[in-house]
Amino acid sequence: MKQISVKSTGYDNINFEFAEKYHLTITNVPDYSPESVSHFTVMSVLMLLRNLPRYLDSPETTQRKEFMGRELTEVTVGIYVAGRLGSLVAKTLKFMGARVMMNSRSLKPELIGSGIEFVDFKQLLVESDVLSIHVPLNKQTFHKFDFDNLSLMKQNAILINTARGEIVDTSALITHLQQGKFQGLALDALEDEDTKGFATNPYYQSLHKFENVLLTPHIAYFTKAAVRDIAITALENARDIVIEGKSENTVVQ
Repeated sequence: MKQISVKSTGYDNINFEFAEKYHLTITNVPDYSPESVSHFTVMSVLMLLRNLPRYLDSPETTQRKEFMGRELTEVTVGIYVAGRLGSLVAKTLKFMGARVMMNSRSLKPELIGSGIEFVDFKQLLVESDVLSIHVPLNKQTFHKFDFDNLSLMKQNAILINTARGEIVDTSALITHLQQGKFQGLALDALEDEDTKGFATNPYYQSLHKFENVLLTPHIAYFTKAAVRDIAITALENARDIVIEGKSENTVVQ
């Protein structure tokens, strides 16, 4: 075996020491239908602003007065990192009337020109009514949203994670939920989801008890268009390595 063609953008599940020791080339799929995750994110924002998870969880017992929500024009949305996907989410929500802020390693003139603000991480936490995570998992982002950083967020904030579960310290998140923090959560990624499954994950069992939490089994990307793009790119990566010895999507060689 000479290559591992990873069929995702993230490659945090690769043992790099092993790959380098055995001279394995690792390729990934950096771009595939960003609309899939971005549209899922926007859908989650709207559902949580209108308190729909609470109704879907117990429609027989909830009262109409519990569903008074907030509109996008009333809130500040924070985007953690301004990659292609995060940028699309930001532009969409800005167009729909929200105030949008981003925290990113680099400024993007085209986003600034559209009225999107670039702020530091602390300001993003403190001022965001809605905060959406769009970063890869690495040493810098592991448990980035720990107890202290989650404490900086507004009491009625909304948090959305469609990236990787380990970016959020889930135990700390549950503690905050138990203390009454957060209007709602949309978690498409959970810690240990790949090793313990979704329904049997202890974090899922704990989070499922909260009516304001929307849980999905890492399906934000899962559309026909995205799966098609992933398959084609992963196969093209393998072909390029076999024929040319290199690929534009190489992450380790």
